[in-house]
Amino acid sequence: MLTCCKKESDTVSGDMGENFFPDDSGAYVIYKVDSMIFDDFTQTTRTSTIYLKEKVMDQFTDNLGRLAKRIERYYSDTIPTVPSSWQIFNAFYMVKTSRNVERVEDNLRYIKMVFPNNNGEKWLGMRYIISPPPYIIDSSNYRVNDWVYTIQDKDVTYDNSFKIFDSTLTVFHIYDSSAINKTYSIEKYSRNIGLTYKEFWIVTAQTQIGLPWIDRAEKGFIMWQYAIDYGKE
Repeated sequence: MLTCCKKESDTVSGDMGENFFPDDSGAYVIYKVDSMIFDDFTQTTRTSTIYLKEKVMDQFTDNLGRLAKRIERYYSDTIPTVPSSWQIFNAFYMVKTSRNVERVEDNLRYIKMVFPNNNGEKWLGMRYIISPPPYIIDSSNYRVNDWVYTIQDKDVTYDNSFKIFDSTLTVFHIYDSSAINKTYSIEKYSRNIGLTYKEFWIVTAQTQIGLPWIDRAEKGFIMWQYAIDYGKE
């Protein structure tokens, strides 16, 4: 299925684009994460900002017998001034092969990237997720395993308002919008750094049609994730 969804294209100079998703042990990225949560029961909107650190750890063998890398995730309410200020949050893991990168998050397996990743490459990034994840609002009628991930804008400069990255690509996940629902998801990756920006909307509203979604959303969430620092420890 993965093969049939990919676009036939030439890879320039043998560049497969594997460094858009580095997996060196000790590499880390720090993110500022802004979110809005809309509660239709209390009719309130909650906004929050946290700081998230993701660090690639040691290699291990996953339950499918594949070599994998553990990703430790830490958080803080403010930008930590000393490493000990970070609090462990949870852990994911990833499997990187010559064909793609799988990342397992809360027991959900995503195909985050494919190689080569030329403009227009397509794949089913959530094809292993059969049941709707908990963040889907209408779980009885909404499936995610048919979302077609698409590579756009490869090797372009990108400013995420905190840093400028000189060689990025966009992975477009979905844009599904109607008068009462909006689902939107993209990720941007930079060579030798990894994820530099993520935006994810799942919102719904029954009234005030015509107003911006931020003003009229009644249920769901919006999340913006910005890379603000990176390095290796």
